[in-house]
Amino acid sequence: MHPLVRLGFSLGIASLVLLGPGPAATAQALPDSVAWRDTGPKTPHGLAVVKTTDGKTVRSYFPVDCIGFEEKILYFSRNPEIRPFPRIQYVDVKKISSATIRGHQLENMGAAGYPEVLAMRLVEGPVELFAVSGSVGDKVPLIFSVVNPALAGATVLAQLGGSAMERNRWFVRRNGQLVALSHGNFRKLMSEYTADCLAISTQIKQGSEGFHYKDTPQIVNLYNQFLLGAAAK
Repeated sequence: MHPLVRLGFSLGIASLVLLGPGPAATAQALPDSVAWRDTGPKTPHGLAVVKTTDGKTVRSYFPVDCIGFEEKILYFSRNPEIRPFPRIQYVDVKKISSATIRGHQLENMGAAGYPEVLAMRLVEGPVELFAVSGSVGDKVPLIFSVVNPALAGATVLAQLGGSAMERNRWFVRRNGQLVALSHGNFRKLMSEYTADCLAISTQIKQGSEGFHYKDTPQIVNLYNQFLLGAAAK
């Protein structure tokens, strides 16, 4: 569980608060562009556009110091930089369908059997790659604003690296089918997943350097290049 969750409980939050604008008389009196502007680069929460599982679209302020979320998210229902400062609240991840934070797209992984996971999309293409990064105590980079949303995933991949990649949870999606990867199923599943490209599939099956679990983003990018090239022929 993310350290922010423990902070929420220490503040005495004992019951689930649904996403919504909350009591914000002063904030609501402000122009919409001010009340819902993004926070500064050093603020640990940023503006998020959230779609709930019951079809609502709301705006809130989600943490920007983690790549994806598990179980619960501590958030503010309005801008934490505008007085009167809001109280922190929390919501179950399973109540969220998707969220966009500073150009980064996150989706619920319920279709892969993990409704408590909201993972960030890092790679687009014929095969999409989603991730939840790190473990308790890990520090991951703040998600700064991305001028070009198409570069958002690449920006996060550039920030991540080293041993953190080993602790990532990966999810791949192709033709609408979402699959969860793990250390246990990676070699078998991904070698079969890429079976139409022997150059990739064989190296995954053999455990070649650069084709391990932590190399999943590079593998997906290589496989996408193969698929796009084959489609262009």
